[in-house]
Amino acid sequence: MIRKIISTTASRLLIATMNLAIVWLAARNLGAEGMGTISLIILGISINQMVSALVGGSALVYLVPRHPLLQLLMPAWIWAVIVSAGGSYLLGWLKLVPEEFIVDLFWISLLQSYFIINQNVLLGKEKVFHFNLMAVVQVVLVLGTLVLLFGGFNLISVRSYIIALYVSFGVVFLISYLLIFKFIFGQRWWSGHILKEAFRFGGYLQAASFMQLFNYRLSYYIIEKYFDRATLGVFSIGVQISESVWIISKSIAMVQYARIANSHDHVYSRDLTTAFIRITTLLTLVMLGVLLLLPSSFFVLIFHSDFSNLHQVILSLSAGILAVAISLMLSHYFSGSGKPWHNTISSGIGLVFTLLLGFTLIPRFGITGAGITASAAYTAGMLYQLIVFMKISGAKWQSVLSFSADFSMIRKLLTSVYDRTKKR
Repeated sequence: MIRKIISTTASRLLIATMNLAIVWLAARNLGAEGMGTISLIILGISINQMVSALVGGSALVYLVPRHPLLQLLMPAWIWAVIVSAGGSYLLGWLKLVPEEFIVDLFWISLLQSYFIINQNVLLGKEKVFHFNLMAVVQVVLVLGTLVLLFGGFNLISVRSYIIALYVSFGVVFLISYLLIFKFIFGQRWWSGHILKEAFRFGGYLQAASFMQLFNYRLSYYIIEKYFDRATLGVFSIGVQISESVWIISKSIAMVQYARIANSHDHVYSRDLTTAFIRITTLLTLVMLGVLLLLPSSFFVLIFHSDFSNLHQVILSLSAGILAVAISLMLSHYFSGSGKPWHNTISSGIGLVFTLLLGFTLIPRFGITGAGITASAAYTAGMLYQLIVFMKISGAKWQSVLSFSADFSMIRKLLTSVYDRTKKR
């Protein structure tokens, strides 16, 4: 398990580095307004994917070990087409995505949905190496395509970013399908019972994910409504930089989910989760501290003067970033234990805070208000999850708050690494 966490963390660190390079390259070439347009397109794709994941999302990780794979995949594939088409039309009709990118929204949403379905199958089979490899390949393809289009062909436009998404999701979908093909050969392709279970279990998970998406991104629409797309571009870059802190927590949570979904030992699941909460808290605080020490002049140097307000965005988001890191452990505990409705309630609580504070603080305080709104919403949802976890798992508060053993473990690990280095 430790090896899986380390390999997953390494791959996510590489992905985060590539993503920051993509952000830097796009921001330097397209400016704040271009990044604002891209953020709306990405948000539209994310909304489509969240609804598509009702059948083909993370519920598959729980269901794959328990049912014939093809009977899970067929409804997921069909549902993805319906959602990508209907969602793209609706978002265009509501003018939530730039009109000229509606067709692209459909195709990229579909490719991403199919790729994520394959990824969840790999994770359900505990093929963590292949899962990580595909995630790395996808982001490397985006970066490589952008470098080629911006630098080689001098195509400086949002359209270049769209082409990069086509290339990356198209290639990784084909490769990931070849990786799962051996698991579906010769199976019966349909089961009404399994379809019902997929919708039921996926409904809880995706209701939570959908509300959580709006906790994360509703502020984008509010900012564009009250300010402009350039302001949105600045905030979106600040969000992406802040969320890079989740590298370790997402890596741990992914392995945790696969392990708990394949385990029937409730005590093991509880103890694993409390240990991961402590470790995640420590490491997230360290990474946040480093990020907050960076001055505004650093971000101006990297992204140009359009992005001089990035430090205040990151500062206002910091409490929420820590809350989400903890929440990821709790969410995957509930999902892996077959109790995903608690994540739905948590996300609903967060969404209430987002709605109440977003339309109050954002018009008054701008992107700082958006960050404060997000932090309050994330923290409220996490506190609900933590209280419920303590109640239903039987965990003691001391087991969550006792960090001394973790400090000792980290100190021993660093000492052993240092000793091996000296011997070389």
